[in-house]
Amino acid sequence: MDNHEKIVFLDIDGVMQAYNSDGRFKNLKTIPELQKELTSKYGVDYTKYDKYDVGAVYYDWHPKAVSFIRKILQETGAMVVISSDWRDEGLDRMIDFFRLHDMGEYVVDLTPRIGYEERKLLKDKYQDGVSYRTMEILEYVEKHPHIQRYVAIDDMDLSKGLEGHFVKTSNLIKEAECKKAIGILNGTEIASDSSELSHDTDDDAEDWDE
Repeated sequence: MDNHEKIVFLDIDGVMQAYNSDGRFKNLKTIPELQKELTSKYGVDYTKYDKYDVGAVYYDWHPKAVSFIRKILQETGAMVVISSDWRDEGLDRMIDFFRLHDMGEYVVDLTPRIGYEERKLLKDKYQDGVSYRTMEILEYVEKHPHIQRYVAIDDMDLSKGLEGHFVKTSNLIKEAECKKAIGILNGTEIASDSSELSHDTDDDAEDWDE
């Protein structure tokens, strides 16, 4: 990873992919052909990836939510470190997935996976109630001292331990949360857990499509 000074620690489910999204299931029979088409278009072998995952990225990453993430990156110059469980199969896979939404060049790294035994060793380092994902983000920041500004965008409550560096979503990222993240990264706004911004329901994805 290069010495990027601004980082977005990004979750996927509940941020760009709505809880109730089912496009991949509705199009399941056609996904193998889609994988071949994407392979031809991008010069990347998408047939090696799980068809459900490719289908989710193509059909279920919500266009408006994706546009908000893209706006954050474009207006701040930040790069993406994946903190979602999607990271488990490697960086190249995530770059290829983000490429389908013209954001592959922004994905630069993954947070570490901290297992249960390691968490026990770290418990004295962090205050009670700090989630495992917050630990993973803070450990990453500590090991990359060049990072000057960062924000975690997640539907999980990471407010404890990430005060001033966290934007909470509810099902999908909305415009107010997008602006909050931009403010944190550009140093123009101080955020707490931003939970007051996330009162929307699971119907938002449907509302946006109307």
